[in-house]
Amino acid sequence: MANEEHLALLRSGVDAINDFAAQHPEVTIDLSGADLSGMALRGLRIGGANLAGTNLERADLQRALLNSVNFTHANLRGADCSGTSFHRANFAGADLRDVRFEAEFPPRLCIHESSFEDVRWSRDRIEAFLAMVNRNLDWEVRYEIVPRKP
Repeated sequence: MANEEHLALLRSGVDAINDFAAQHPEVTIDLSGADLSGMALRGLRIGGANLAGTNLERADLQRALLNSVNFTHANLRGADCSGTSFHRANFAGADLRDVRFEAEFPPRLCIHESSFEDVRWSRDRIEAFLAMVNRNLDWEVRYEIVPRKP
């Protein structure tokens, strides 16, 4: 459950939560389970925060610094993440369908194999990711994308 103080700071503006995070680096910003859908969060800087289960559907997260953020089971569907940094973020179980990244996809990420466990991607994003992998001059990935059977 989100920390009410952190949620109030965020709702008063991105600058307020960014200032708090900068002045209190020992505090983990906790917005877990909050409904932040559609919010203007451009420039958010809350590295290491807990956003597990948070609803960020259609949120504007452009140019945010969200390094080492816990996005497990978060809903980022349709969010605009252009220019956002997700270094070491955990997306296990997150819904990333229709997320907008830079023109270059995927964004620069430092990930562990478990970072995308049970993540939901759209078919277009999977194809874009595999096309990026196929830029390798030595190897080619051949694939068939089919829906999972229940």
